[in-house]
Amino acid sequence: MSPARLALLLLTLVTAATFAIAQADAVAAIRVGGVLYTPAAPLARALGDILAPGRGSLTWRAGTGTLTVFDGSPDALWQAAGASASTALALSAPALLRGGHWYLPADALDTLGIALDGSALRLPDGRTLPLEVPTPPEAASGGRSEIDDLGHGVPALRMFAADASGGDGVAVAVADLDLLPLIDPAQRQQIDGALERVGDDKPLLVLVSALTPSDWHASFVLEQDGRSLEIRYPYRMRMVRGSSRHVGPDAPAAAVLLLPSWFDLYRPITITWQDVRATVTFRR
Repeated sequence: MSPARLALLLLTLVTAATFAIAQADAVAAIRVGGVLYTPAAPLARALGDILAPGRGSLTWRAGTGTLTVFDGSPDALWQAAGASASTALALSAPALLRGGHWYLPADALDTLGIALDGSALRLPDGRTLPLEVPTPPEAASGGRSEIDDLGHGVPALRMFAADASGGDGVAVAVADLDLLPLIDPAQRQQIDGALERVGDDKPLLVLVSALTPSDWHASFVLEQDGRSLEIRYPYRMRMVRGSSRHVGPDAPAAAVLLLPSWFDLYRPITITWQDVRATVTFRR
């Protein structure tokens, strides 16, 4: 398998591990730009409500009324049951369509009578659904970074920067490439083969996404024990998907950072990307 094809496979694995809906009774939330999002589908099923996806929109028909949200926009429409017209709403964060699944911020659920109660969701009929909330940040600056668990104890550092519209819509996720076979053991042989060609360098996988077409800076500063290194494309950075300059909703990017051997992945590493600075320990 070529390095490019392998990287695309890893991109799929990591995205699926991060955004997949849990198959257990618990509802799996995600964090994007520091905002907690809950998937719409399992809640609608629990309530017996109807979801009607459209082109870039979702209409949720509940007993109390109809809510319409739009992908990547905080604007929404609410029409209470029996009302003759809709009311415009401004949500605290945009609704998101990720991997075919719709995610809504907490105040959109409030409109439907669904309340966040600690680590559970309280439904209008009094029932509760357990909520799997992503691990909070271990270390972050300015509330614009967080640590996610991709499964099996594999952490990913997420960092958020301003997009073309001025919001924190450009997201970078950094993970230890050597640990990704833990997510899908069937791929271990192929990944190990690619790692052999890296030599003594320690590779980190970087995934870049954005809510709107935006520029991103392919430059990272890594610090440990008073030593620092700037990795800037093409120096010690290999682009394996997309552009080193531009990213968008339908044009993600993926790259591999090649850390020299003196970095210790079992100890904290501080990473600065654009003006976001955070600390992560990739291995335990």
